[in-house]
Amino acid sequence: MAQETFLPGEEPLRRRQRPSGAALLWASLASAALGGPLLAMMGFTLMASLTLLLVASPLLLLFSPLLFSAGFLLAASTVCFAAASAMALAGASAFAWLISAVRGGGGEGPAAALALTESGRQVKTQLGDLGGHLPQHKVQVFPAETKVNRG
Repeated sequence: MAQETFLPGEEPLRRRQRPSGAALLWASLASAALGGPLLAMMGFTLMASLTLLLVASPLLLLFSPLLFSAGFLLAASTVCFAAASAMALAGASAFAWLISAVRGGGGEGPAAALALTESGRQVKTQLGDLGGHLPQHKVQVFPAETKVNRG
């Protein structure tokens, strides 16, 4: 059989001293003294929570339509606020791009301003041509001749 090797200061398991019965008794009493009150507080907390749930259940059932609508309103307002923030960010970034393009930022210079004006003119001419295809309705409105209008 192979001989076991141990580090200096380490003893084999069979040579170690086992705790005495008195030490085990004192350790058990100390754990009971510390764990007992903790277990009692845990039980008290559970009983208090269950009692409050029992008392609050009828109120929750009674006010559930109000609570549901308030929760829905809160969720909808949060979603709408997030959408408005996203639109504001998109608008601010588009406005910043427009200002930098008109001022000549990024090396684009007046070419970007000219491109913007040219695209605006193209839209204007295309919409002007579209207006010719629409039927024209002219309505003549004459003032009513009453004593009030005659002077």
